[in-house]
Amino acid sequence: MKIEIAEPGRMTQSGSSLLKLIQNNNMPILDLLVRESIQNSLDAKNESDPNVMVEFLTGEFGKALLNAELDGITDALNKKFWKDSYKYVAIKDSNTVGLTGKLHYEDVTDNQYGNLLKLIYEISKPQEAEGAGGSWGLGKTVYFRVGIGLVIYYSRIINEQGDYESRLAASLVENELEMDSLIPVLSEKSKRGIAWWGEEIGENKTRPITDDDYIAKVLNIFGIEPYTDNLTGTTIIIPYINEEILLENNQIEYRDGEDNIIQPFWRSNIEDYLKVAVQRWYAPRLNNLNYPYGKFLTAKVNDHGISTDEMEPAFQVVHALYNKAIGVETTGDILLDSSVVYNVEDISLRNVLDTTKAGTIAYTKIPRTLLKTGFPDNKPEPYMYFNCEIRDKEKNKPVVFFTRKPGMIVSYEDVGGWVEGICPTNKDEFILAIFVLNSDNRLSKIDTYYSLEEYVRKSEMADHTSWGDFTMGNFNPRIISKVQGQVNNKISKEFSVEEEDNTSKLNSGLGKMFGDLLLPPENFGKKPSVGAGKTTGGGQQFEKHRNVMFGYDATKTMYTSSGMVVKLQIKSRGKITETGIRLAIDSETGAISAKDWENRMGLHMPFEIKSCDVSIGKLDGEDTHIEYHLNCELNEYKFNDINCELEKTESSTICGLHIEMENEHSIEIEISVELKLNRKDLRPLFIVEKNEGER
Repeated sequence: MKIEIAEPGRMTQSGSSLLKLIQNNNMPILDLLVRESIQNSLDAKNESDPNVMVEFLTGEFGKALLNAELDGITDALNKKFWKDSYKYVAIKDSNTVGLTGKLHYEDVTDNQYGNLLKLIYEISKPQEAEGAGGSWGLGKTVYFRVGIGLVIYYSRIINEQGDYESRLAASLVENELEMDSLIPVLSEKSKRGIAWWGEEIGENKTRPITDDDYIAKVLNIFGIEPYTDNLTGTTIIIPYINEEILLENNQIEYRDGEDNIIQPFWRSNIEDYLKVAVQRWYAPRLNNLNYPYGKFLTAKVNDHGISTDEMEPAFQVVHALYNKAIGVETTGDILLDSSVVYNVEDISLRNVLDTTKAGTIAYTKIPRTLLKTGFPDNKPEPYMYFNCEIRDKEKNKPVVFFTRKPGMIVSYEDVGGWVEGICPTNKDEFILAIFVLNSDNRLSKIDTYYSLEEYVRKSEMADHTSWGDFTMGNFNPRIISKVQGQVNNKISKEFSVEEEDNTSKLNSGLGKMFGDLLLPPENFGKKPSVGAGKTTGGGQQFEKHRNVMFGYDATKTMYTSSGMVVKLQIKSRGKITETGIRLAIDSETGAISAKDWENRMGLHMPFEIKSCDVSIGKLDGEDTHIEYHLNCELNEYKFNDINCELEKTESSTICGLHIEMENEHSIEIEISVELKLNRKDLRPLFIVEKNEGER
């Protein structure tokens, strides 16, 4: 294959910049690969087959055979990689149309680029069809980050003449600034770090190869069979992968009760990881003949199919809940077979949609035994399957996941807007819920046709890991936040009653105890206390978390005519980069954040922070005497690499203190918080920020 080197030019990307696009430092790279590759295949479905098949292949290839086919970098590859063989991963789909369209830009008219040019030669050219996976076109950059940036594309299509045609091309995206970059300099021009390989059609100009014999020769290097008979599809081959690095990338660390690291079984080899990742993100559509929006998905890993019976129990529950949400009853359903109670409810919004239904929530509370986490199966905790942290060893936080037309789970959420206000369960039960968007509904109050599917699709970030509201013109329908509020309310109402035992009392945590201790006395507000004369009693209390200890000294609480002064302590249990406190409102269903109180409930905060006196007692084990006062006029203080800032709601009510450090430190902090209490019938809570996004 001949090389074509990308030339520098205006408004062009470099290899180094492409590799930074949609860098996701939370999701493992193998998960990003599975999500993007399967979505590309589903978007390319044909019209005749009932399903799309996606197969993941792994193996080894001979270095010399491959390098000899890559004109211009053969010697550089041989020098950089000294072993005889290396590993690869490939994604092969069938029952798809393949990489259709013109072979070269010179043949394109009316901007009809086709799948081939979009995938191999373009960035930021997304799928146009409603219900497609992405609206950004950047997801394909994940292929360049799995190996060394080298990707080989093979496809078989039915061309415009009605004949079967094979196509083969390769591309390399690398950091052109590195000393050992592979792509040679073109005519003394600046490097861009991008090159393609194919059939030469002019000076530094190529197009994909269509010679079946040559294509079979290249595929044979990897032991991959070409498409035959009436099969069409696309195979993407990524050579020179480092399996160990891929298995460790962005992984959450799990520990048992004795602080020993737990390694889920799928992190031991790439085949097991891919099997779990396919289920993690596509459980709703995998083997689901009832999928309502077109073709269902079947999948293999190295010739081994992933059947419904072989799916992990946690993902069988996801699969079953999806079917409940779309109104389907099936045989072999894990929830029906185990007689687990579940609920299905519509989420209805007024004044923003043509019809009120925004989607459906299906939810259940399942026993631990259903997930087979105990003897003799000893399956991992469901949080591990869902890529969620295990945030509490005494209770289980609810998990809500959500999806739209493509049937890919966007995210599994156990913190934030989807689950705020839903009570945790005891350690032997789990609340799991899925929200399925009513994609065909339309937005009202806007001039042009706009489906709910398109609204949500455009709200997703380029890596499709979240939904959020946005403004169209001067109108923001706030659909996502309203849906989240209803999801919270429906699930919390169903599971708000807990048995009166020690386990359930732990569910509200130390925050609830703070609420009781901070409740003002009966004669509060008649006159201020003098000095430390009036205190709450009860002594010092501490709550332990993985990264911090959070303390409250009840003996030092003082009351004034308008509020109270509370003494809090934060001690890190190691080195951290951020922490702080947040004010919340105590309720029967859990803590209500200041943001939700104002935005979702439309109420004024019943109390607010007037000022904070912050004292850093120790920093990295050394005594220090850093003290400062923050209030509405002076709301930020910076010392060396430590920044302390008061947080406010949209109505400018001070509701928290955030401490962020540029470098990791161990730290001990005392905070004296002056509260203004506008209502005496509600209880204030303080919630500690536990580092790494944990709340």
